[in-house]
Amino acid sequence: MEAKISTSFMALMTGMLLFTGCLKDQCDRTHEFIRYDPVYKTLDGMRVDISVHGPQELKSPGNIYYYNGYLLINERLKGVHVIDNHDPANPVNVAFIEIPGNRDIAIRNNILYADMFIDLVAIDITDIENPVLECRVENVFEQFYSFAGDFGYIVEYVPSNEVVHVDCSDDRWNTWWWRGGDDILWLSAEMSIDVAMMDASSFQGKSSAGSSSTGIAGSMARFTLAKDHLYTLDLANMHVFNLSSNCPEKKSSVEMRWGIETLFPYGDYLFVGSNNGMLIYDNENPESPSFLSEFSHAQACDPVFVSDDIAYVTLRDGSDCRNFVNQLDVIDVSTITSPSLIKSYPMQHPHGLSVVDNTLFLCEGEFGLKIFDVENSGTIADRLLSRIEGLYAFDVIVLPQENVAMVIGQEGLYQYDVSDRSKPGELSMIPISK
Repeated sequence: MEAKISTSFMALMTGMLLFTGCLKDQCDRTHEFIRYDPVYKTLDGMRVDISVHGPQELKSPGNIYYYNGYLLINERLKGVHVIDNHDPANPVNVAFIEIPGNRDIAIRNNILYADMFIDLVAIDITDIENPVLECRVENVFEQFYSFAGDFGYIVEYVPSNEVVHVDCSDDRWNTWWWRGGDDILWLSAEMSIDVAMMDASSFQGKSSAGSSSTGIAGSMARFTLAKDHLYTLDLANMHVFNLSSNCPEKKSSVEMRWGIETLFPYGDYLFVGSNNGMLIYDNENPESPSFLSEFSHAQACDPVFVSDDIAYVTLRDGSDCRNFVNQLDVIDVSTITSPSLIKSYPMQHPHGLSVVDNTLFLCEGEFGLKIFDVENSGTIADRLLSRIEGLYAFDVIVLPQENVAMVIGQEGLYQYDVSDRSKPGELSMIPISK
């Protein structure tokens, strides 16, 4: 069965809630929403081969990854754009690798590891413009998708406008959500989700340094590489794969908690960002990471970046994590079993981040990119070096030797010369097709 959109089953996940007043009297009112209708795929529809196309325009970019002079940009649930970035001032869009259902990638020794709906695939990119599917590990990411019997799996939701007329006396519409018949879910504007940056997993109930063999992931990554192993997250588990051959061999699954989101390697440890805290795992035995400690915070979405025994965690509102705080937590992890807060800094709308040479590059959503001196972790707020406005910044990768910052956001991919942190200069921009 090919993908199809159900008109009888719809999920309303977010949107504007407008009360337009009573129409004829005090008993009727109108609510306007953006509704989301599910798209289904069967196993046969999901387990297809990859394909390669000429360069395509960015439409809905997600995570970014840098490898050997190439920048790879995820196109949500579609595949990966391949950008020749040897000259950041003149990036060349050279190919599009179609990987249906893809959200994240990692690369080691010219093998690209990617999620393809519920499976993990390994792709040989020795010739990056002519990749070859090497193998598939089945049923790794089932937790991201709801199974709907003969229809298959729900793989995404498609938005459309919806206007609903209701009786003023219906108290169900006075709550932030209401689940009606036929699994209809209505959410009020007060509980809005960051639609531009969400993926299908939102609807369910990193390498810190690059080399010739591995690449650099953004701070929003759910995949990471360490000690010849690949680590991936679903909604509540970390899966571990040995990479001694081109085809990943699954070694273990580590049960965590619901709401784990990002993964960052640091020395012999793995740092996991979850929606209510930062988890730290001992990775001395790479096939069986063990829990060491955690730093808890209010419910929030939080990418983690670690540098020089300091962990930087962002918390933001306006997301499906239903947090109402925008801040940067700076945490001392020198005593790995007992992380302690150094200081929390109010921010405007923080997303992804990177730290290079005592410099913090912080994506602030609609408020752009901020660059801080973090040599003294107790005075970061007083050490704003510069701010780039006029873009929606979601995540950032910094190449220290080249002094280049690559920023992905709602408008496209921006690249900046940051050799002078106080005066970053734009090198290039690849726009999103509207």
